[in-house]
Amino acid sequence: MPDINYRTICIVNPVAGNGKSEQRWGAIDKVLRRAGFQYEVEFTRHSGHASQIAREALQKGYDRIVAVGGDGTLNEVVNGLFTDEGEVINSSAGLLLIPVGTGSDFARMFDIDSSLGCVLKLMSLKEAKKCDVIRASFYGHNGQKALRYYINIADVGIGSETCARVNRGSKRLGGFWSFLLAALYTIITYHNRQLTVVIDDKEIYQGPSCLVAAGNGRFFGGGMKIAPEARVDDGVLDVVIVKDFTKLELFANMAKVYRGAHLQHPKVELGRGTRVNIKTAEKAYLELDGEPVGYGNTELQVLPAAIKIMF
Repeated sequence: MPDINYRTICIVNPVAGNGKSEQRWGAIDKVLRRAGFQYEVEFTRHSGHASQIAREALQKGYDRIVAVGGDGTLNEVVNGLFTDEGEVINSSAGLLLIPVGTGSDFARMFDIDSSLGCVLKLMSLKEAKKCDVIRASFYGHNGQKALRYYINIADVGIGSETCARVNRGSKRLGGFWSFLLAALYTIITYHNRQLTVVIDDKEIYQGPSCLVAAGNGRFFGGGMKIAPEARVDDGVLDVVIVKDFTKLELFANMAKVYRGAHLQHPKVELGRGTRVNIKTAEKAYLELDGEPVGYGNTELQVLPAAIKIMF
């Protein structure tokens, strides 16, 4: 039965999933209305709009925020849960995700999809679970220091360049094929960067690397299980360092990443901690939750149990 004690707003990104999300939301909306759910709907109109809608909704007393889109939409909504001073606006509010985006990698961790049965089950939930959020400090595309929050994966290196390539394309092939083809092309053109990784004030790696991923969640790149042991409620980041792989080694081990079997490779190192600093000797892309936001150097800080999610 629908819980009428919540004030719910659904924030819909109509261009997520290569523009297919608006049509998908139309079908979902009909089923939810027919089942008796009550909620407001706002469609995003520009970059950053989901953050603005979420922040204003919480300030008006809404206590259930539903992100309808992909990982980028979810990231914007998560950023809207915080004030400009870095405080959570309403620590008791619950966040839901209806994944209709290209990658939707955060939802993959919890076996959430946009099927009508799954959406009805999600919207019927009454209990929210605590979830860590990561505060990231980095240099934006304009060269200025920037700050954002993320909930799933941050990475510096080949993964972020792949995301940038996917976002420049049409995504019409869907998440898996869009990311796979972009990854294959990026491997051909990419050169490894000199990186230094510091976790909780201890330097754990310095040298050439093709990728460093800091995972609160497990998946990125349309289904690659880059941080297979990560948990969203353990208060630490899983930091996966893929060292000086050759192009041939990257091609040969790509299938292992989809299975989460790459951690056993001698050129892969796993670290854990609450504070992570990724330093780059030359410019390297940074992506947060599938969105290229700027460049390293990057400082990450876990905010344990900062928000509540429903899944």
